[in-house]
Amino acid sequence: MFSYYLKLALISLRKTPFLSFLMIATIAIGIGAAMTTYTVSYLLEKDPIPSKSDKLFNVRLNSYGPDKPFNISQGKEVPPYILTYQDAINLQNAKRGVQQTPLGNFKMMTRSTEQPITDAKMTSIRTAYRDMFSMFEVPFKFGGAWDESADKDGLEVAVISSDLNDELFNGENSIGKLLLIGDLQYRVVGVTDDWYPVPKFFDYRTRAFNKPRDIIIPFQAQINNQHWTSSDISFQCWKDPEDESFTAVLASECVWVSYWVELSSAAERDSYMDFLVNYSMEQRQYGRFLREPFHRLFDVKEQLVERKIIKDDGNVAVWLAFAFLIVCLLNCMAMMVAKFHSKAGEVGLRRAVGASKQDIFAQFTVETCIIGLLGGILGLVLAQIGLSVTAQLYSHLYAEMLEMTYSIVMMTIVLAVVSAVIFGLLPTLHAAKVQPSSQLKSL
Repeated sequence: MFSYYLKLALISLRKTPFLSFLMIATIAIGIGAAMTTYTVSYLLEKDPIPSKSDKLFNVRLNSYGPDKPFNISQGKEVPPYILTYQDAINLQNAKRGVQQTPLGNFKMMTRSTEQPITDAKMTSIRTAYRDMFSMFEVPFKFGGAWDESADKDGLEVAVISSDLNDELFNGENSIGKLLLIGDLQYRVVGVTDDWYPVPKFFDYRTRAFNKPRDIIIPFQAQINNQHWTSSDISFQCWKDPEDESFTAVLASECVWVSYWVELSSAAERDSYMDFLVNYSMEQRQYGRFLREPFHRLFDVKEQLVERKIIKDDGNVAVWLAFAFLIVCLLNCMAMMVAKFHSKAGEVGLRRAVGASKQDIFAQFTVETCIIGLLGGILGLVLAQIGLSVTAQLYSHLYAEMLEMTYSIVMMTIVLAVVSAVIFGLLPTLHAAKVQPSSQLKSL
């Protein structure tokens, strides 16, 4: 019976090609706009590390001066989102979390030892403790994280990205090979596999949707070798360092180190907060932390919201896009009413030869499903075009990020068919109620 209804539906679509195309195009435009907006929103605001997003915390200590808060937002004091060097090291040495790491960064000319100096490129470099790799679930293609001695002694070792490994070492296993960062040789100990957390919750807001940095070295190596790039770091002070030397920067009250801790569970949050308060009170004997102990821990989502990387009040653009879809579906429904009404004579004749209301309902429902399916497929094409345009507009995003996933493709098709059936329900029921006697009299 389904094949019979399918045949009738296809005949009906061929009889009214222009009206059928308008209905399909109307659904496609609505679906395309809605799914483009939804996909961009979904990809940019999804949980970047769902297995740990409630266990990873950005540590904030209210270390600013007694007369000057770090920031005021909506009438409330906001502690710095970065720490002083001495606080970051003190927390690291305390090891009160399951894992913890300070994060620093700088830029420097880099190349392989086989490349001429003219091939050196300015590269953004991350510095961290080895815990970062397991904390942030960094996958490895070759090798792995450095050992604890590299953290402690600041050894010249590096983990590089798969892209940089392709560029410098032709994609081969480069473990043990040398990399020049400035004039210093760093030994490659690991090559990361594809690792693109989106949004990049642990980086600056302006880099949240960029690729992770291509080189990661021990935090202490940055300190030992005095790697410092003022233009690549957020460096804020309530009291200037004693002089311009790197040693003075490290001993100063200037904040520039991001610090992350992993706790065993969200319930450990209060305990770690108590530790932070006690730490700040201990520091008071050295004349530090003279403000109220207004310290904070932000988990991954809280960090993204507070840094205004994502929104926590829903996405207005997505709601507007789906409202536009509803308008399109209402227009499509009006066209269905007109089309099905024009087929009243045909329906009356079918009813007169024995077709039931259920048969008529099933026939038009199949036709509605076909319209929705074709609208969904065309809408998928429009959504892909929309994503391509979006990728060109936001060229700072890497292209692979704005690609539809399999689940979103399936959701698009299902949404188109279900929407068409729901909004086609009224015209279909109206067509099924046609009385054969009234139509036969008019023939």
